[in-house]
Amino acid sequence: MKYQQIIFDVDDTLIDSAATENFALHHLFAAHHWQLTSKLQQAYHKYNQGLWRQLELGEITYEELSKITFSYFLKANLGLKVDGLKIMDEYRSYFGEAHQLLPGVEHTLKLAHKLGYQLTVLSNGERLMQNHRLELAGIKDYFDLIVTSQESKISKPDKRIFDYFFARTKIAPSKTVFFGDGLQSDILGAEKYGFASIWYNHRHRENTLNLHPIFEVDTYQDFDTLLQNNLIHF
Repeated sequence: MKYQQIIFDVDDTLIDSAATENFALHHLFAAHHWQLTSKLQQAYHKYNQGLWRQLELGEITYEELSKITFSYFLKANLGLKVDGLKIMDEYRSYFGEAHQLLPGVEHTLKLAHKLGYQLTVLSNGERLMQNHRLELAGIKDYFDLIVTSQESKISKPDKRIFDYFFARTKIAPSKTVFFGDGLQSDILGAEKYGFASIWYNHRHRENTLNLHPIFEVDTYQDFDTLLQNNLIHF
C-alpha cells in the first residue's frame, strides 16, 4: 500500500461551509436586529472569501482577518461602527455550533478506517472550534490527529504548517494523501510540499492554478469508489 494516511480539510470538505455560514450570519444579524437580505448575504460571502484568499497568500494574518471582517463590512454596507473583534467572536460562537456534514462523509470515513488508513485533519481554523464541530457532527473519533492553523500559527498553503503537521504524525508525506476542496490552500499546499492530493471539487470550480491532484472527484461516492478499487494505493 503506498498511501497510509489521509489528511482531510474541515470546512467545505467535511462540514458544509455554506450551511455553516448561513446559520452563523442569520443568528448574528437576528441577535442585533440587523436586516439580512439575500443581496447582503451574497456580498458578505464574496467579501469573506476574498479575505480568506488573502490569508492563504500570506497578505494578511488570521488576527488581522478577525479584526477587519465585520468592522469593514458592517460599516460599508450598513453604516455601522462596531468593535470588529467582539462581533467576530460572537459570529464564531454561532459558527462553532454548526456542523452539517456534506453528503457521504461518514460512510467514507467508516470505509477508509476499515481499510486501514490513518485519518487526520489539517484545517485553517481555530483548534477548539474545529474539535467541537467535529465532535458535534459525530466524526471526531475517526481522526488520530487534528491540527489547525491557530495552534501552528501558520495557514495553509504555507510549507511551515505541513512541517508542523508531519512533526506530529509518524507517517511520512510520501505515504500521505490530502483530500480537500481548497485549490489554493489544500491542493497547492500539498503540491508545494511534494505529496499527493485528491481535489474534492464539489463546487465545480475551474483549476485556475494548473495544479495536479492525482484525482478530482465531486462526490464522496466517487471517493469511495477510489478506495474500494484500490486506486489510491498500489
